[in-house]
Amino acid sequence: MGFAGVASGSETAYSSFRNSSVIPLSGDRFSTGFSYQNWAPDGVKTSNMNFGAAFKAGRFGFAVGGAYQMGEEYTTADASGNPKGTFSPNDMIVNGGVGLRILDNLSAGANMCYASQKLSDDNSYSAIAADFFLTYRLSDLNITAGVSSIGSSVKSDSGDSFSLPASATIGADWARQFSDSHGLRLAVDVDCLFSGNVTAAAGAQYSFKNMLFARAGYHFGTKEAVLPSFATVGLGVRFFGVSLDFAYLTGNDVIGNSMTFGLGYRF
Repeated sequence: MGFAGVASGSETAYSSFRNSSVIPLSGDRFSTGFSYQNWAPDGVKTSNMNFGAAFKAGRFGFAVGGAYQMGEEYTTADASGNPKGTFSPNDMIVNGGVGLRILDNLSAGANMCYASQKLSDDNSYSAIAADFFLTYRLSDLNITAGVSSIGSSVKSDSGDSFSLPASATIGADWARQFSDSHGLRLAVDVDCLFSGNVTAAAGAQYSFKNMLFARAGYHFGTKEAVLPSFATVGLGVRFFGVSLDFAYLTGNDVIGNSMTFGLGYRF
């Protein structure tokens, strides 16, 4: 769905990556998921693995998650230029979140994230960041607003530092089951990065008997945004709480042909 869904209460497994305030308003008591992503196969060629879980306990919601990304292996050299081995760049993220239902239709949430990146044996970076959100539910509509990636600068072992892509975020997610057979979900997100760049995403999902799903979306990014513009299409199936999902990314020369496979469970 073009990476839209920050306000979604139906996809809470990965809430620790973005917005944990949706968990207390969700209809699911527990949700977990694992996904594998073949990212930018025509470019940087990285493999991403993601895990997330969320559960509700009274007025509270809790979430944990993690991600590991491994880049394409390359040959390393010594000071004289002679080959000395190989290295695969890697990124790691570990995060947790909590949400609290303040009123029957209003909740707040916060996430904490630790991220590290290792580009070579002697070149690595790390940072700590937080997200803060409020979500309001009005019938079939969730509206959310908050700030993302607020935290320390990215620091390298050598002492260099870079700012995180912090942003102010708003989103809306509308879902309705029109009959026992047909359902529709629409989502839109906008991120105004503090660097001056803007990204926006919009997506739609059609469901049949709440078992078969078809999805499409578009993500827009200004020239220097973290993510460029692209389109996505996807399919999913769900039986007895177990879901299998597939998404394909296209419309971009750099990250086009990326694919994501997901497995999840909820009740």
